[in-house]
Amino acid sequence: MPLLETLLGHASLHDRASTAKKRAALKAKLTPAVETPKVFAKSLKLAEGDDRILDVARVEVKGNLVLDDQSRLLVAGDLVVAGNIIHEGFDYSLLFVGGTLQARNLLFHGELVALGGITLRGVSWTYYNDYSTYTDTLTAKAVVADDRVDAVDAVKAPHHLSGHSSKLAGPLAKLLRPELLDQGTWDYPSLAKRLAKGEDLLR
Repeated sequence: MPLLETLLGHASLHDRASTAKKRAALKAKLTPAVETPKVFAKSLKLAEGDDRILDVARVEVKGNLVLDDQSRLLVAGDLVVAGNIIHEGFDYSLLFVGGTLQARNLLFHGELVALGGITLRGVSWTYYNDYSTYTDTLTAKAVVADDRVDAVDAVKAPHHLSGHSSKLAGPLAKLLRPELLDQGTWDYPSLAKRLAKGEDLLR
């Protein structure tokens, strides 16, 4: 059975991707079946319960990548998203990338694995402690981990906020656009809607 199909059989990839050594071993076993890039000319949205495997060396999404709860996307090679990656919810979802992951911004609640590192032009925002992010390096203008422990070996960002949302309100108020804040607080549906329209979160 191909590796990506095998990974779909796991309820969580924590045991397979929680350390750099485990991620390297996993990456060594990945050989994309197709070298020709798979290009989505617009946004790509996975509906609830949609499990999708893209066994190609490179996937390009010209718009946003949106995952509903209980959806899973596994890419054998690199994933390049011109827009934003959005999973706004409180249930499980999975984004697995065997190579590098690039996007404008990321808002994610589910499980995120990128064996080749993550590079974002704006903000990386993960939230709640049901799941985690597994990668060697995460590069962004701002990294926010709201009540969540992400297994990232190296964070490269001018702003790195981690802890319970009650402690993040003050620092975030200085980073976020004022219209996103209501008396110093925010809500995730509003953040997701803004990203879906291609608008920025940071000042």
